[in-house]
Amino acid sequence: MNNEPSKELRIKLINEFNSRKYSDVIKNIINLQKKFSKSIFLFNLLGASYNEMANHNEAIKCFNKIIDINPNFADAYYNLAVINKKLDQQEDAESNYIKSIRINPKKFEAYNNLGNIYKDKKNTKLAIKNYLKSLEINPNYTIALQNFGICLQSFKFTKVSKDVEKIIIKLLNQNKILRPVDIIDSLIHYLYLNPRFTKFIKNIDIIEKKYNLDNLVKEILNFEILISLLAITPITDLKIEKFLQYLRFKILSNISSVKNKSNTLKLMKAIAKQCFINEYIYPVKKDEENKLKEIESRILVNSEKNIEKKSSLEIACLAAYKPLNLYSWADKIINLNDISDLVKQQISEPKIELEYKKTFKSKDIKNSISLEVKNQYEKNPYPRWIKVALNNNPKNPIDYFNNLNLDFYSNKIKNWDYIDVLVAGCGTGQHAITTATKYKNSQVTAIDLSSNSLSYAKRKAEELEIKNIEFIQLDILDLINFKKKFEIIECIGVLHHMEDPYRGWINLYKILKTDGLMSIGLYSMIAREHIKRIRNNIKKLDFKKNEKNIKNYREQIIFSNNKDEILIKESSDFYSLSNLTDLLFHVQEHQFNIPQIKNFLVKHNLKFSGFENREILNLFKEKYTNKKDLYDLGLWNDFEKKNRRIFAGMYQFWCQKLK
Repeated sequence: MNNEPSKELRIKLINEFNSRKYSDVIKNIINLQKKFSKSIFLFNLLGASYNEMANHNEAIKCFNKIIDINPNFADAYYNLAVINKKLDQQEDAESNYIKSIRINPKKFEAYNNLGNIYKDKKNTKLAIKNYLKSLEINPNYTIALQNFGICLQSFKFTKVSKDVEKIIIKLLNQNKILRPVDIIDSLIHYLYLNPRFTKFIKNIDIIEKKYNLDNLVKEILNFEILISLLAITPITDLKIEKFLQYLRFKILSNISSVKNKSNTLKLMKAIAKQCFINEYIYPVKKDEENKLKEIESRILVNSEKNIEKKSSLEIACLAAYKPLNLYSWADKIINLNDISDLVKQQISEPKIELEYKKTFKSKDIKNSISLEVKNQYEKNPYPRWIKVALNNNPKNPIDYFNNLNLDFYSNKIKNWDYIDVLVAGCGTGQHAITTATKYKNSQVTAIDLSSNSLSYAKRKAEELEIKNIEFIQLDILDLINFKKKFEIIECIGVLHHMEDPYRGWINLYKILKTDGLMSIGLYSMIAREHIKRIRNNIKKLDFKKNEKNIKNYREQIIFSNNKDEILIKESSDFYSLSNLTDLLFHVQEHQFNIPQIKNFLVKHNLKFSGFENREILNLFKEKYTNKKDLYDLGLWNDFEKKNRRIFAGMYQFWCQKLK
């Protein structure tokens, strides 16, 4: 007897399911089951339909019925595990994923989902093991790759592995699934697990005697993770930084004697990209300046004829000391294919930004402090970023907020079918572009003081094909006259740079719709005690805050044993010029504590909805176990006093506007 319906019937049911006609699917399957009472196909699709309609009990019955019919049907265990996870039945989910894998060892999705369970249990090592297994089966499974990257934020490997390195390289080559800055510490730690790498980085004097330049270049190119990192994020390690400076000078000084120009060009281009990203924060010696002048003069003479391919290595050397678009002959090298990546980074993209700069709706900035802040970011757009993590599946706002475990009133929010979002102080767009992919049916308005920052942001938005975002040059102080109101406002790391942060916050409050939510990021007075002391010391020195003096001061910190300055060197912001300027030399900085935040919220009838950082939340929950404790700012104040670096980034929290 045939237990399954015909192929035509199966296709019809699948099409109905894909069209989300779940009620019709359920009705049709129930009728068909009179004839096909043991059809695994029908039970499977029926279970999936019940699951989509959140009728989890009936879905579970369907998948258990399949197991009764065929205990070796792997997908039944997999589907049960998915529902178990959704219902927070973690042990059952783990058990069913394992059963699914035993039956079908190639079920890469099950390995990934099992990894998620271990990640939630804080067993990162086991989570990574499962993500790697998923990727071993399906190297193109982006979801597992992204989860692997998330785990790297808090995981340190204990040994090197060629298989792991392949996955890391694949991760770094992806464009929309991670922020490299989030995993840079983990990857630097991984690099140092390789004794050969450590030998090169820590023994420059010995390397100088043992290796000629060509052999040295060949050896360094073997460290593929390092080469990939150089092109996408500032390197946050002083030993590696020193070695990169050595390589830069070594190649510059020996261009004429290089035999393998192809290898040397490849390495020099990577170093040049790194220097462009960190905004040429490395110091330049007198010998280097003299050599650079020779090359600049030679290329200038050649530019009157034609700059040939044989000049590519010299141009790459120049690009490691100064952006190529600053040279008068920049347009004459746009067709040099072997340095096309440098031309794109340092000539073409800045040119695009100049064009975008002309397109912004703008308003004159009047406040004197706002003007000073604007000028700082015109000189140093912050931050200069290459890759970002985007959301592949935007959520309804209510689902997004529930996922963050926020405490909020949902009556109106659950009915939002289209939302306007304001990102106030978007800088170079990293935050705003991410926000544009977070919420379903959303339009993002992103404002900033700096036209250069906005130009960078718009270029990156176009590059990433983000269409639901508009950039406007505008001061938060002028939002009072803005006609539009917003369901959601996000303002991270901005208010504390205003003359009067509370005035700026009130302006945001006024254009937030009732029941709307606002995400705020403010510097912590307690966590930034050391920064305040350093900033006070800088004020006493009373030097002009230009690039040269900032770089010189940084060099002093590098060799300092002062406790505050040792702590500063641990910050990723120490490793690029705009970030360092923002960290220590900002023209305006206020700091806050939790009681001040609480007072403002109470005064303006704003409901504290919760902090956002999951790592901080997990640490807090180890001490305070009641869910309501998460929303008690008094407890958070006590917690911070006992963990004074816990908000080293900043306070980042949500609040809701009440009637």
